[in-house]
Amino acid sequence: MPLTYLGVNIIFTSLLLASGFRALQVGFAGMKPTLSPGDKFIYDAEYYRGNGAHHGELAVMRMQGAYTVKRVVAISGDTIHGKDRQVFLNGELQAERYIQHAFPVGSNPELDTFGPATVPSGKYFVLGDNRDISLDSRTPDFGLIDAPSIVGKPLYVYRLLGKGQLWRELH
Repeated sequence: MPLTYLGVNIIFTSLLLASGFRALQVGFAGMKPTLSPGDKFIYDAEYYRGNGAHHGELAVMRMQGAYTVKRVVAISGDTIHGKDRQVFLNGELQAERYIQHAFPVGSNPELDTFGPATVPSGKYFVLGDNRDISLDSRTPDFGLIDAPSIVGKPLYVYRLLGKGQLWRELH
């Protein structure tokens, strides 16, 4: 039995890597409710090669030797600003059904209101879905993301999610 398990894992891992897919585990709460700490997910490491990221897409980024996941909110040429937790892209209020707030308005004024900022060529403005605690492009320590730092697109969470569900698609 142990040899079978080992053999299946070696074959599955080899196929996964050869096809351009990778697996990661979330260790932070900045993307809740989309991704929670402990979630394991598959991402396509080839997806953004030759193609830029688009508004609203999830992206895996490699920064300072670590991987993180954020949502692309603004791309090159866009002007973005936030006021009282509302995000405006090129002057239009964004409907973001995936965001989460755990704290009352005004708890984090530096995260609730930001910009305006125009995104330069080759850069992205990214935000976490858990806006009250996410370290993202709103903060100077994180800043805008260089296009080559985006290394993949998350596709599926895999784990026992209840009621026999083993995976769910990410949006």
